[in-house]
Amino acid sequence: MGEAERHLATELKTFEKHKQDLLGRWEGKYVLITGDNILGAYDSKLDAVAAGHQQIGARPFLVKKVERIEKPVRILARRG
Repeated sequence: MGEAERHLATELKTFEKHKQDLLGRWEGKYVLITGDNILGAYDSKLDAVAAGHQQIGARPFLVKKVERIEKPVRILARRG
């Protein structure tokens, strides 16, 4: 597992550890997480990403929507 994957795994664990609290406080918003730290919640994904670049810079961070039931994202790749 590379460094980026370790960061992502840590941030996802942080999200899951605090999910119930996040649902109570910020359901429907986008949270900004780096490592074990939740830095804030934002109304849009773009606002959260901009805040991540401003506060964290070039280091890895996670932006994740706080929702009870996560909707899968489907990405189609072109063949050929």
